[in-house]
Amino acid sequence: MSLPVEPPSWSGAAHARNIAGAALRMTYQVRQHGAHHVGTSGPLLMVCRCEGVLAGAFLHATVPRPVHVVANEAMGKALRQGMMAKAGVIPVTAPTAVDAQHQALAALRDERAVVVTGSAFPVGYLVAMTGVPVMPVVLFGAEGRVATDPPRPRTRIDAYFAPAVTVDVTGDPLRTGTRAAIEEQVRQIVRDAEGLAAMRSGQAWP
Repeated sequence: MSLPVEPPSWSGAAHARNIAGAALRMTYQVRQHGAHHVGTSGPLLMVCRCEGVLAGAFLHATVPRPVHVVANEAMGKALRQGMMAKAGVIPVTAPTAVDAQHQALAALRDERAVVVTGSAFPVGYLVAMTGVPVMPVVLFGAEGRVATDPPRPRTRIDAYFAPAVTVDVTGDPLRTGTRAAIEEQVRQIVRDAEGLAAMRSGQAWP
C-alpha cells in the first residue's frame, strides 16, 4: 500500500511569488493580460508551453496567487532539486513523471493552483482524476536563444491568461484511451489560446 503523497510547499510558492515579482520587474518589462481569470482560490490547472529556463519565475511573477510550477526540461537542468522544493516547484525526475504527477495531484486536491510548463508533461492524468478546469497561459519573450538562456535584460515579457475551460472527461480515468482523449482536448484548447494571444499581441507564435 502506497503512502499518501504530500503536496509541495505552499509557503515556498508564496515566497517565490514575492521574490520573483520584485526581481523580474527590475530586470524585464513584465506585462500581464487577463490575470483576473485566475481567481484567488480553488483548484486550477494552468498549461504553459514555454520551454525557457525562467518560465517558472515569470509565472510566479505574473500569476495573482501562489502557484506550484511543474518544471520544464531547462529548469530541471539549471536548478537544484532542493532549491525547487523550497520554492514549491515540482521537479520532473523521470521520463514517466509519476512522482511529479502525484505531487501535482496532491496540490490540486488541496484546492491549489498548478501550472505545467514545457510540452512533455502529460496532463491527461491530472484532469481525468480531478475534473479540474484547465487554463492556457501564453508567454511571449520569455525564452533566450536556447532554452537554458534567459532573455536579454529589459526584454518585454507578456503573459496572457485565457479563461479556464472545463474539459469533457468520459470513461475510466485510469484507462490510457481516456487520458489520451483528454490530452488531445487540452492540446487544442492551448493551441487556440496561443493563436488568439498572438493575434492580440501582434507577435508570431511558432
